[in-house]
Amino acid sequence: MDKYTFKLFFKANLAFTSIIYLTFLFFNTDYTFVSFLLAMMGSLSTAATLYLIFAILLLPLTFFRKVLPIAGGLIFVIADLSLIVDFFVFRIYKFHINAMVLNIIFSPDALDSIQIGVAPVVLFLFFVLLLIFSEFFLYKKIQKIQPDIKKELNKKLNRYMIAPLFLIIVVEKISYGFMAVKNNKEVLSKFRVIPLYQPLTFNKFAYEHFGMRPDKVDVKNTIKTDAVLNYPRHELHIDKPNKFNVLIIASDATRYSVITPEVAPNLSRFKKQEDVVDFQDHISGGYATRFGIFSLMYGINSTYWFNFLDANKGSVLFDMLKHLGYEIHIVFSTYTSWPEFRKTCFVDIQESIKDDFKGQPWQRDMKSSTYLMKLLGKYDGKKPFFGFIFMDAPHGYSYPPNENLFHAESQNVNYIAVGKDTEENAAAWARYKNAVHFIDGRFAKIIDVLKQKGMYENTLIIFTSDHGEEFYEYGFFGHNSAFDEAQVHVPFIVKLPKKFANLKKKQQVKHITSHLDFVPTLFTMLGVKNKAADYSNGYNLFASDYNRSFAFCGGWNYNAIITPKYTYVFSNRPDDLFQNEVRDTKTYKLLKNVPVNTKMVFEAIEQNRMFLK
Repeated sequence: MDKYTFKLFFKANLAFTSIIYLTFLFFNTDYTFVSFLLAMMGSLSTAATLYLIFAILLLPLTFFRKVLPIAGGLIFVIADLSLIVDFFVFRIYKFHINAMVLNIIFSPDALDSIQIGVAPVVLFLFFVLLLIFSEFFLYKKIQKIQPDIKKELNKKLNRYMIAPLFLIIVVEKISYGFMAVKNNKEVLSKFRVIPLYQPLTFNKFAYEHFGMRPDKVDVKNTIKTDAVLNYPRHELHIDKPNKFNVLIIASDATRYSVITPEVAPNLSRFKKQEDVVDFQDHISGGYATRFGIFSLMYGINSTYWFNFLDANKGSVLFDMLKHLGYEIHIVFSTYTSWPEFRKTCFVDIQESIKDDFKGQPWQRDMKSSTYLMKLLGKYDGKKPFFGFIFMDAPHGYSYPPNENLFHAESQNVNYIAVGKDTEENAAAWARYKNAVHFIDGRFAKIIDVLKQKGMYENTLIIFTSDHGEEFYEYGFFGHNSAFDEAQVHVPFIVKLPKKFANLKKKQQVKHITSHLDFVPTLFTMLGVKNKAADYSNGYNLFASDYNRSFAFCGGWNYNAIITPKYTYVFSNRPDDLFQNEVRDTKTYKLLKNVPVNTKMVFEAIEQNRMFLK
């Protein structure tokens, strides 16, 4: 084999793979000239980058010329076949192959969950044989070309193919970064259809060196939601609404196990009241703030966060509340621009947001809760009231200096020195408990105002959190790192309005529940006639047939299916797709030789595509 035979073989495969990449662009609609041009360049640059990796992998085999074409052909077949499979996966599910999809594909139990049929199997085998034959045929054809012609052809391809591809990569990456700075969702959203696409952003660099800030939300600068989202799936109907006040008190990074008489005496007494239900195995929709709050406000899996962020699509929760004439108040101790709640949950009610409090976390919580209490004090009762307050002290282990109940040495945490069984970890735990105790006191004051105002009996009150916080009980610190009890098991304490007292069946609910269940529960109480599946992945918590077999929990790179016994963890990272984990839910210990429940995986995949077109 002369050296030009494989070079031409390599370039021919690059061209074929690039064509496959370009077919994914058909999944987008409503292109502008700029968005189509950049998406096309993104497809070509991704294919070129992929083949650059192949070239590096095959470089050691250039000394073994008989092995090189075989190894190269095998890599090319696997790559093209994977892209073809991904094409059909994306066509059906509207997302690319991930660990959950691979579990379905390779699980021996898959046939119990889905009926594949004979035709897809035959088609798959046809593609395998076709690709193998094509590689063999192509290589033999190139071999027969005269050496001098091959040499000249290779030079031309270097000039007219490789050099332009290099230029395309540079221009496309810079263009994407610029569009990210301009916050142009209309263009950026088009790249989601490209498999393995790696974006390049330089927002910080652009701001520091050129003073360029990301543009604010602009309705004209968003993608058309009817093009990508099927949310809600059907128009919502309500005939005779039940109107009552709703108040959600959320505390950042507050795990369920810390709500004890010692740390949170007011909440501990509150959850024992006759009209209160304590959901004792409640799972947040994510182990980070954006995913936890998103799942609570929308009632859908946190995997949709990115689609809704691109579309700047709000929740049907606030559509319904506005339709019913509610007075809405969103009070945040942290800015709602980051995480991007002004572009998602609250995009349509930004005039109802108050989030500009200053100071340390506990000081901001003091001011935000005081602000809420003043709102309640001025409430005239003409409209039903919906309030949501998000306090931040536990997230920053922050508390007033004179409220050091657990004898923390200081309010500062040296994260570098924190480790299991270290003094710094014990000190952080003490600071954290001080912060939760402080929030507990603010909760009590808010409840007192409700009672003084005569609003208490007719108000649905919920205390909850976006996620938990860990102190090495399961091998991690903080949050955003694992789906263990400390990080995703959060309080969900519900006080029912007097008119709904009959809904309460138990003081303590011990079966697994989820943040996804809040919206369908509230909508059922309000009188919405639609079934929950029209707008949510959750269920009515007080339904007689409530039966949740698992809770779905998401993050940046991982998702989990959490059951009372097992937690199945799946990676979204391309380099970690085959590393599915099965863990004991209570101990979070990694389990060997325990199969993943394929039926649950398939159900989760179905949930994750319900609201996409």
